[in-house]
Formats: sequence, C-alpha cells, structure tokens
Amino acid sequence: MLSTDKTKRAQIFVCIAIVLMLISMIGASLIQTSGGRVKVDEVNWVDTDGIRKTALLLVPENATLETPAPAIVTSHGFLNNKEMQDLNYVELARRGYVVLAIDMASHGDSQIAPGVGNMMPSVWQGVLFLADIGYVDTTRIGVTGHSFGGFSSNFAVTMDNAAGTNLISAVLVNSMDPTYDSDSDGMFDNVYGSRDVGVVAGEYDEFGFNIFDENGVKQPKPDYIHSDEAQSFLYFGTDRGDEPEREANTVYTQEVDGQEAMRVIYTSNIIHPWSHFSARSTKSTIEFFEQALGAPNPIPATNQVWQWKTVFNVVGIVGFVMFAINCAIALLATPFFRSVSSLGADQTLTAPAFKGKKWWFWTSLVISAVVGSVIFLPIMLATKSATYERTFLNQAAVRGVSTWAMACGLVALVMLLVTKVINKDAWAECIANVRITPARLFKTILLALTVVAASYVWVFIADYFFHVDFRIWVLAFKRFNPVFLLIAIPFMIMGSVFYVMSSISVNCFNYCKLGGKEWVNTLVLALFTGAPAFIITLMQYVYFYQTGNLLFAVGESALFVVWLFPLVAILPLSVLVSRKIYKASGNPYLPGIINAIIVALVSSANTCTFY
Repeated sequence: MLSTDKTKRAQIFVCIAIVLMLISMIGASLIQTSGGRVKVDEVNWVDTDGIRKTALLLVPENATLETPAPAIVTSHGFLNNKEMQDLNYVELARRGYVVLAIDMASHGDSQIAPGVGNMMPSVWQGVLFLADIGYVDTTRIGVTGHSFGGFSSNFAVTMDNAAGTNLISAVLVNSMDPTYDSDSDGMFDNVYGSRDVGVVAGEYDEFGFNIFDENGVKQPKPDYIHSDEAQSFLYFGTDRGDEPEREANTVYTQEVDGQEAMRVIYTSNIIHPWSHFSARSTKSTIEFFEQALGAPNPIPATNQVWQWKTVFNVVGIVGFVMFAINCAIALLATPFFRSVSSLGADQTLTAPAFKGKKWWFWTSLVISAVVGSVIFLPIMLATKSATYERTFLNQAAVRGVSTWAMACGLVALVMLLVTKVINKDAWAECIANVRITPARLFKTILLALTVVAASYVWVFIADYFFHVDFRIWVLAFKRFNPVFLLIAIPFMIMGSVFYVMSSISVNCFNYCKLGGKEWVNTLVLALFTGAPAFIITLMQYVYFYQTGNLLFAVGESALFVVWLFPLVAILPLSVLVSRKIYKASGNPYLPGIINAIIVALVSSANTCTFY
C-alpha cells in the first residue's frame, strides 16, 4: 500500500494532467477553428462505390449560400489518417476555403475495404461530396494529397476526365509524382488539361521523383527538377526539346483549351514524411491555391499558425503520459488494487549502489541494441509488413513492428539468463522482484486496463467535443474505432513480451546508481532502449544526405525505416513511464503491460486496416 503523502502527490498530478489535457483541447480547437470563425464537423457518408467515408469538414464563416467559397479536398497518405493533414486544413480554412479532410478507405474511421482499388477513388469521392454542398463554389474545387493521397489526387483527375464533369480546377500533388504519361505509350501528355497543377517535391524524397540513366540505373538525389519527366510537366505534357530548362519554385502559365493554366514544382531540402510537418511545404500549398483558386481571406503564406496547434498538442501528450503514470500510482492505494504493489505503506524505492560486474551491465546493453538493430529489417521483410491486400492480423505494418518488438523482448530474456551466470550474487535479489502469483498478476492486468481506459477517456473527450487529438508529426494519441480494440489485442500480447521484459530489465536487473545518481541510470537505459530505432534511422539518413542514395533500399526497407520515427520517441519514453510506476509499486509487470496496451492502441489507430 502506498503512503498517504505519495497517494496525495499522485492525485495532485492527476489533476494537473487533466488541466494540461483540457488546455491542449481548448487551445488546439481555437487554432483549428480560427477562434470560432471556422466551423469543424466530422461527416460520414456512403460514397457512389458503396463505401462509407469519414472526413472533417471545415467551413469558414464566409462560405454561405449567397457567397459560395472555393473548396479543397485534402488527403493523407498510406498508413495515416485525416488528422495528418492538419497543417494544411488549418491554414486553408483560415484563408476562407471550405476544406474536406478525408480518411481514405481502410484508414481512420472510413470503412475497411481492402485493396488499392478501393483506396484510389477516395479523393474523387471527396470531390463529389463537396460538389453537392450549396455553399461550395463548384467552379473552384481543388484537391491535394500527400504520398498515396497524391496518387489518389491524380486518379481523381482521371475520374473527372472520364465523367466529363470537370469539377476539379486545381491539383497539388505532394510527395508523389504527377502523371507524365497517362496511357503508358512512352510519350508525355497533358492529362491535366487546363487545370492548374502543382507538385511539392522533397529533394530527398525516399519514394518518389526518381530519375534513371539510359541504362535504367536510378540516379542519386536531388536532381529531379532536371529530369525529362519534371521538364515535360513544366512544359505542359510535351518534351521540352531544345527549349531552355525550366526552374523549380517558378510558376509557368500557358493557354490550354482557351484557358490560362499554370504548372509549378515546389522543391525544398526535405524527406518524404517531413512534408506534412513542414512550414515550407505548407507555404507552397497556400501560395498554390491562392493563385489557382483565389483565397477569400488572403493572408501571407508565411503567416502560419498550425505550429501553435502542435504546441497545444504536445501539452496534451505531456498531460496524457502524466495522467497514465499518476492514475496507476493513485489506484494502487485503493483497497482492491493494494495487493498489486509489493511495497509497504511507507516504503519508497530508491536506486541501490551498483552491484555485480559493471562490464556486463554495459556489454548487455550494447548487445541488445546491436541485435535489435540487426534483426529489424529482416523481420519486417520476412513478415511482409507492407501490403495493400488482406493480411494476417489485419494490420500488416503493426504486425511487423510487433513481431520485431517480441523478438527484442526475447533477446532481453536471453540477456537476463546470461546475467544469472555472470552476476550470480545479484541474480537472487533481482529475481525475487520478478516472481508474481497468478492472483496478483490478474489484478495487475486489471489495473493496467483500468489505467489505459481512464487515460483514453480524455482522448475521446478531445475528439468528441473539440475534434482534436494529442499528436506531434508521426506520433498521435488518437481516438480509435471500436473495432480496433479487437484488432489490437494480438499486438498488445506481442508487445507485452517486449515491454514487460524491458521493465524487468530496467527495474529489476539494471536499477542502480550510475555516477552516484539514479537519473543517470534512467537516462542511460532510456537511450539504449531507443537505440535500435535511432541507429537505423540515423544510418539511413546520414548516408542518404551524403550520397543521394538510400542505405536500406531492399524491397520496402525505406518504408520500414520511416515507421521507426515514432519509436525513436516511444521507446525511451516507455522507460521513463516504467521507472516511475515501478518505484511506486515494486511491480515490473504493471508498467510493462500499460506500455504495451497504449503502444498497440496508438499503432492500430494510425495505420491501414485490411480484413
């Protein structure tokens, strides 16, 4: 049972955490709604293909039946959701555009409909939805999408052409090649017609804007703007021949079918995933649509406020983590959950002096980090973690990462068994904290589930009342579709192998003072836990920026490395959560299970689902 002082302190921090999350919700909502001048609603409809779609609809106050406003469909990429476009829909809506931020099929809250064929029409279906709204100026509808969302934007043009509706006036393809040759006959053509079209091309995009020499060998980045494909786009679908090379970040116009049309390629020194967290990319989006559609409320493109929404989101993340930690500590004092803790009423855990062989402490950490780094890509490739089709356990990306996590947990187990041989004296004392009865383990699981449920209540409140969540770039604590609870259960179990073993390793076998200080030990263990994700990412991008070529490029390896970005933060953070809860409970299983459940829910809510 916890001491009264510690319980009161935990209760105080729970209250502070709630205040932080409320500040986050309100602040992010004020930015998203431009201080109440933009109405935000979540909309659901069944599209013409019979697939239920979900989107955020942002309507500025200038959009009325009497004064229809231009409208824009924004789309996320593969394995993301509509909120990943928040920087675009926040900035566009405050400039007077009606914005529809869609969840593609099999993503977010839209219907699960396996296959590329069901995902591709998502942007087009968004256009049809906007075209039926009275306060939308149907002569000024634009589309933009990142990555696969850009592919879906290109497909929307094909659908618009085939239907003969000409609903789309402007297209901005972000981190995806435009269409150069619509009929694959080897000849450039202008599939976009008289529409205004732009491309946001990261100079170090891992997946798009590749150029090849006469032998079919891919050339190093960043030379896309000099390629025949880029020049044909800027020359409106024709081979430039002897004409001068056109430049990036310059708007070119030409009369097409009796209308003036524009083409522009915006370039900046960024990678594929950074484009949806980039002020430069956002500036390009603002400038393009202002020139193509005309902004009802013109604001300089450099005047951006989405970063403040991110600041409030980070406050929410801090509050969420603080709440989870202190909710667990506070509940340990309740009669039902008292037995989960192994500590006495007034007992407080403090780090002991270092025991055993110091060389093995460091060696075991290095071995675990190196092995975790080495096995990542082989496991991801072997489990076929990138697929657009039905797959075992429904979410291929999460399945692959969870398999790797489980393997790293087994590596940690091996390290602990070796410790038994090398540090015999310390083993007996450490293993005593690992032993747990079935009844206590059952209550531990119940407490973990209670903590996660209580924490996610605030995420659901943020979504229901304010249409926001707690996110920064690729890390998002987002409301999940209830069906994801069942989908995530196997990933919770797989993840528990790693997070429980990590907690045991961190708190039972490697809990000591380094340099006479406990915080140094916590920091070292946090850094080594996150080391595999950090090492692989660092190697990939240092090599990429130095040579223009990807170090890890076999199969879908480049995509797998991108999936490590959130884990660079999650893995070290899990150690901090684990240490805090363990010191209050003496139970290494509790924080391990809490971490596993939360990470599984975060992962399942922010990916693509096929079954």
